[in-house]
Amino acid sequence: MASELRGGPRIGRGYLALRVLAIAAAVLVPSRSAFPDLRPLVREMLENLGSVDRIGEGVAVNDYDQVRRAALDLKARAEGLKGFDIATLGIDASRDPQFDAFLAAQEQAADAIAMAAKNQDGRGAVLGLQRLFQNACIPCHADFRERGNLLRPSVLFMTTYLSAWREMNRGLSVNDFSLVSRRAREIEAMGRVLVWDQVIESTFGLATAAERKTFRGYLGRLNAQASRIEQAAVAEDVPKIIEAVRKMWEEGCISCHERFRKAD
Repeated sequence: MASELRGGPRIGRGYLALRVLAIAAAVLVPSRSAFPDLRPLVREMLENLGSVDRIGEGVAVNDYDQVRRAALDLKARAEGLKGFDIATLGIDASRDPQFDAFLAAQEQAADAIAMAAKNQDGRGAVLGLQRLFQNACIPCHADFRERGNLLRPSVLFMTTYLSAWREMNRGLSVNDFSLVSRRAREIEAMGRVLVWDQVIESTFGLATAAERKTFRGYLGRLNAQASRIEQAAVAEDVPKIIEAVRKMWEEGCISCHERFRKAD
């Protein structure tokens, strides 16, 4: 395992650099001050993704009570979002019925998944997920998110960080140290893009040199821990991986959020 990890990093880094630069190509947009606050909606979308994951996991291990609970969460979230004011995102309020129609499609798919769970029907649950994406998620994104250019670079970067962390946890749980190493390199590659002044300002709205310097300090600490995670993964040293992951959160992510995020 260790020899495989040592043999592949350069190719992996080249691939990751291209991947991250593709994300960065979308970054040269107005500063954050010109954007609506997307966090409430992003939180809901991340919760939806979590419910989808729990449905798949429940089907995989025949835990249909978990499938049912996740489906009910999807339905409740759709019902709650019907009161969301789309005008706060710069979307014409007259389009609210279209938005609600996609939420209704989410409710219908969630009902189908919950019924499948009651019948312990894995195929029916997976069909319900297909309908969720086909009739609700994807067309709603096309009609509202893509048309309104609402998928901000900051969301792309932060959700990619979250995905990398989740995958590292999965790698740890099944002793897949190659996966841990790859995701640590992905974090390092994103860090190399985020050090650019124009990227920091355009993505996070940090207009002053002092703010960007402080941001780079947090980013440097995050990247240092990501490098330690990669090295520990090569050595298959689980305690060092766990410690470096904690420090990555504390010294990089959480400290940066405390300094720069606006109060909710």
